[in-house]
Amino acid sequence: MSVFFTNLSDPRNTETALFLEGGSTINVGTVQADIDKLAAMLEPGSRVSIYCQSTRLFLIALAAVWRSGSTAILPATDKSGYLDEIGQQFDTHLDDVRIADLLGNPNDPETANDPHNTIADATSCKAIFFTSGSSGIPKPIIKTLAQIEDEIKTQSPLWCPLMQERSRVIGLVSHQHIYGLIFRVIWPVMNRQITRAEPAPFWEMVLAELETGDMLVTSPAQLKNLHPDLIHAPRPALVLSSGGPLDLPTAQAATKMLGTCPTEIYGSTETGGIAWRQQQGENTPWHPLPGLDTGLNDDGCLRVRANHIAGDDWYQTQDRVDINIDDHSFVLKGRADRVVKIEGKRVSLGAVEEHLRQSDLVEDAVALLAHEDDQRLAVVAVLTDKGQTELQKHGRFRMGRLLRRDLAQFEDDAALPQRWRFVDALPTDSQGKKPLHLLRALFDDNGNTLPAVSSQAGEGNSLSMTLALNSDMTCFKGHFPGQPILPGVVQLHWAALFGASLFGSSRNVSEVSQLKFRKPITPTDIIKLELDYDAAAGRLKFCYRSDEADLHSSGTLKLRTPDTYQGDVA
Repeated sequence: MSVFFTNLSDPRNTETALFLEGGSTINVGTVQADIDKLAAMLEPGSRVSIYCQSTRLFLIALAAVWRSGSTAILPATDKSGYLDEIGQQFDTHLDDVRIADLLGNPNDPETANDPHNTIADATSCKAIFFTSGSSGIPKPIIKTLAQIEDEIKTQSPLWCPLMQERSRVIGLVSHQHIYGLIFRVIWPVMNRQITRAEPAPFWEMVLAELETGDMLVTSPAQLKNLHPDLIHAPRPALVLSSGGPLDLPTAQAATKMLGTCPTEIYGSTETGGIAWRQQQGENTPWHPLPGLDTGLNDDGCLRVRANHIAGDDWYQTQDRVDINIDDHSFVLKGRADRVVKIEGKRVSLGAVEEHLRQSDLVEDAVALLAHEDDQRLAVVAVLTDKGQTELQKHGRFRMGRLLRRDLAQFEDDAALPQRWRFVDALPTDSQGKKPLHLLRALFDDNGNTLPAVSSQAGEGNSLSMTLALNSDMTCFKGHFPGQPILPGVVQLHWAALFGASLFGSSRNVSEVSQLKFRKPITPTDIIKLELDYDAAAGRLKFCYRSDEADLHSSGTLKLRTPDTYQGDVA
């Protein structure tokens, strides 16, 4: 029996509010009627891709697909190239516009006698997610509604007592991913909570709606970029974070700002939630979810067993851990599968990173191969205050040599990095992860002409990223001596390049319109680049801000198709 479908179809819940949308509430009965209508339009047994900005339309489509006996395909993005790449996985694609059109069709299909108008079996309701495998090719991961409901039943006793009767769910993460799907879509129905239907990837969108006792569904990327006005905002009852471990300073800063210590959930798309913690100090251990069994393989990697993961079977992770035999809590020690071959020798990227973090010069680091055909080990590092002092004293080349000397105490020559980038913060996406393409962008062939991306947020064709600038960048040289500012042509060039990387758009510009330069950008500014891409019109809008009110520049780029390209914008 599915609690999700039972609660949706129960007549006693008809008037229960489910979604907050446009300042109004939408009740369960209205949502259920739309599910009935859409389910009757779908071909039973088909594979339906769903990508929506609206959580309400997403839930309607997902429930309708399951009700029709079909399989839901949940792509990580709606970029055309990505959908083409997984195109063989689905028969039909539904987005906000298509769903709204179908629901607005005056020729309502008959649903009263619809054979699918029954409560679906949770074990037969399947959703397929896609994660990047070791080859970079999207890898399908199948989850059933039964597994998701089992996980929610496990977690509900932990978090529900913390919330008030009318606590609402406000999500800053996408429902297209397993974490967002669980807490923004299935959880509200099972626990009868109101959830925000509209996307809210930025704190500015949350501030006006936040109420005391709300439940925030966030990521490390968002908790590292808190809006200063949150210190005066109502206090949430629960702040969830998943997608990667929080560093202790971020956890402490978020606790002070929000008045609630973030609850971190450790897991993956394959496993769902595994453990949780609230960081009160250094090396705070992770506590397994109730009913979850843990163990180690011969390589010291965690294995787990629970109903929502693999039932009676063990699931083997590649995370190395130290387990406390008394309470089964554990401390993460890095990944075992991040191994590359350099000069014919196996090099553990995790080991290189761990040894770098032992230095009093390095706060955090990521090791990688900057390009597939480049066998030189590269490192992106965040330095401590002492490390920053050394960098200023010795310069980047000698700083890299200094860290290589420290690493040589632990690693063979093959594992000593040859390429270094020193940044204020490791680049992350809206899920708090550190995508390889953002890290590799720091080693782009343009050298030091592209800025580091310290964070990225947003969904679909509207994205925002924080750029870390520094006076050593080539673009500041000679423009102007003693008072460097970022050239306008470089600002246009960056917008086109980042747009091409994020949206798959052309990087070739044929026309610039509505261009305004209001305030110079200097190397000391912390700049946010906001991009809005209209694929149909081939237009990319951009603006550079140092905060919400301080606009530096903006404009619209008309993009050429590749066959009409004559030259770069810069």
